[in-house]
Amino acid sequence: MKVLLVYLNKRTDNLKLMNPAPLTLPLLAAYTPPDIEVSIVDEAFETIDYDQDVDLVATTFVLPLAHRAYKLAREFRKRGKTIVCGGPHATLMSAETAEHFDAVVIGQGDLTWPILLEDFKRGRLKKFYTNHQDIDMASIPFARRDLLNPKGYSILNTFQATRGCPYSCTYCTTHTIYPRFLTPPVRKVVKEIEQVDGGPFQRRMLLFWDDNLVGNPGWARRLFEEMTPLKKKWVAQLTFTITEDRQLVRAAAKSGCVGLFFGLESFNSLSLKNSNKKHNVVEKYREGIKLLHDHGISVYAGMMFGFDDDRKDIFEITLEKAIELGIDNLGPKILVPYPNMPLYDRLVKEKRIIHTDWSKYNGNHAVFHPRHMTATELECGNQWFHREFHSYKSIAQRLWKSKAATWFTLPINLSKRKVLYRSPVEKLHQPTDASPA
Repeated sequence: MKVLLVYLNKRTDNLKLMNPAPLTLPLLAAYTPPDIEVSIVDEAFETIDYDQDVDLVATTFVLPLAHRAYKLAREFRKRGKTIVCGGPHATLMSAETAEHFDAVVIGQGDLTWPILLEDFKRGRLKKFYTNHQDIDMASIPFARRDLLNPKGYSILNTFQATRGCPYSCTYCTTHTIYPRFLTPPVRKVVKEIEQVDGGPFQRRMLLFWDDNLVGNPGWARRLFEEMTPLKKKWVAQLTFTITEDRQLVRAAAKSGCVGLFFGLESFNSLSLKNSNKKHNVVEKYREGIKLLHDHGISVYAGMMFGFDDDRKDIFEITLEKAIELGIDNLGPKILVPYPNMPLYDRLVKEKRIIHTDWSKYNGNHAVFHPRHMTATELECGNQWFHREFHSYKSIAQRLWKSKAATWFTLPINLSKRKVLYRSPVEKLHQPTDASPA
């Protein structure tokens, strides 16, 4: 039996620099019984062969790639192949997804994937597979990184140590996949890190895909302490709460941390409060970012525009603050109301959803009517911020202020600038008076 795992991705000009290896499919491959031949293809830099000799195809995808996934399914099914899927969109929109796929995995697939494979072997594949049990974090196998093509990734060794996040921000979908925050034994994580290759930068550098690596600060401190002798360089996703614990920051830096991504989301305190992001305090941003910089840790901040308390000056305010604080990198996004989530349901009730073209639910388009500006103004403001933040002047000011891991942050900034300034400004997809869906 042959199984093909397909990673849906979009091609970008700066792919190699900004494309760490995915982890979901290598982990599914590790859960696949040894008597099944499994392979992985990444469409970002590899061609999908729809006519290849496989028995089962599986993919996982996020909301803006839904229509691409549906097309993928059509092509394989036209050729008589069975195709299944999982991931955030499949979990949130299982009924819609089931119209296109032979089976849908809802939530985490650790326990259901092996069951699905056995059912397929025996010709009794069910339409839905849902796991209602907590995952035994100690029993998760090491991901099959050997199945990935290393030529396409900037960072090959990616990990997920923890599952979930202890916080519940209203716009976030993490809890739909991971209902509880779970941690594995520290030694298990360190052992997996010890087994990965050294050598070139892409192999020495590590990335943690966790939603919140410091969701349990005591556990995280032990992890950093045990990682220290490995002499790795690493980056991770977590929450800004790490800056409340100087010892934790010190331990992270000592263990090789050179960059952290966290969602600051807004410099508007009301926006944070009303989205249940109460663990972020705007007045503490300056001190917290300086603490990280002083320890040689660069800051990659997530920022969102379009909250109900945002007004037209939010873009200028955010740019001024980001430069002033020396934020090394920043990913600006328009707020995305994910279907079947409370934010989306509220906007539907208020007749503020403009359309349900999932491909536009990617953080670059306004898919709802903001409260204090038009949808067009929101999109234009986001585009303006993106380009101004990556101007030469802004890059110089921010990185001079930071001076943290410039060897890592400068190429990323210049690469983003190259893509932004070589590409035409994206045309807006709807007029300001667009009617709600």
